[in-house]
Amino acid sequence: MTELLAKIEPETFMPVCRQTELFLLSVLLGGGIGVLYDVFRALRAIFPLMGRTVPTAVCDIIFLLLCGLGMFLFSVMAGDGQVRGYYLLGAILGMVIYLLTAGTVIIGVIRTVFGTVYRVLGGILRRMGKPLAELFKKISTKKDYKFVTYAKKMFPKCKN
Repeated sequence: MTELLAKIEPETFMPVCRQTELFLLSVLLGGGIGVLYDVFRALRAIFPLMGRTVPTAVCDIIFLLLCGLGMFLFSVMAGDGQVRGYYLLGAILGMVIYLLTAGTVIIGVIRTVFGTVYRVLGGILRRMGKPLAELFKKISTKKDYKFVTYAKKMFPKCKN
C-alpha cells in the first residue's frame, strides 16, 4: 500500500477530509449560483420586457458565463488548480437545494411585492391618465373644429 502511495505524485494526492471539505464548499458555491439565478428571475419578474426572447437569451448567456467563471475560480483557488467532478456535482446539489427551499420563498415574495407595486402604480397612472386623455381630446377636437371652419370659409366649393 505504501508503494502505491509512493508512486502517486504528491500534487494529485488529496486526503479524503480535504475532498469532503471541497465538496461542501462546492455545495455552498451552488447556493451562490442559485442566488445569482434568483437575481435573473427577479429581473424577469420586475421588468415585463424581460420575458421577451432576446433579453432572456442575453441574461442566460451572462448567467452561464458567471457560473463558468465561478467554477473556474473555485477550481483554481480552493482546489489548487485541480478540476474534479464532485465540484460540479456539489454545485448542482447546492443550487437545487437552494432553489427548492429558500429560492421558492424569495421569488414568491419578489413577485408579490412587485405585483402589488405594478397594480398600485397602474391605478395611479390610470387615474392621472384619464383627465389628461380627456384634456388632449378636448384640445385636439377644438383644433380640428377651428381648422374645419377655416377650411370651409377658404374653400367653399370643396366638398371634402
